[in-house]
Amino acid sequence: MNTNEEDKKLAQVLKQGAHDPGENPWFTRRVLNKLPEKREKGTSWSSVAIYAIALVACVICWLLMWHGQNWDVITVRDVLYNVMMGGVTFTVLWQAINSLIQAADV
Repeated sequence: MNTNEEDKKLAQVLKQGAHDPGENPWFTRRVLNKLPEKREKGTSWSSVAIYAIALVACVICWLLMWHGQNWDVITVRDVLYNVMMGGVTFTVLWQAINSLIQAADV
């Protein structure tokens, strides 16, 4: 309760002693002129190429993993590897599609 009273008193003192800056119509224009140039919104085609390379790497990993798979016995480790590779492949594919869409929108 005491803190609220002190906060109210402090806010009132600050309002009474506040300095009015006045209006300056050139302020906004000067600030905007000092801002950096706007960047293009889309991503570059190099990121699309990097995602394509990552997708090829995922396909190679899938092929190597399935080639070395012993299909007589499926272990928990095999299931975990497949789930992990599925998650990585899905994420890379999702990012590649997003990057491709953004690069095409430019």
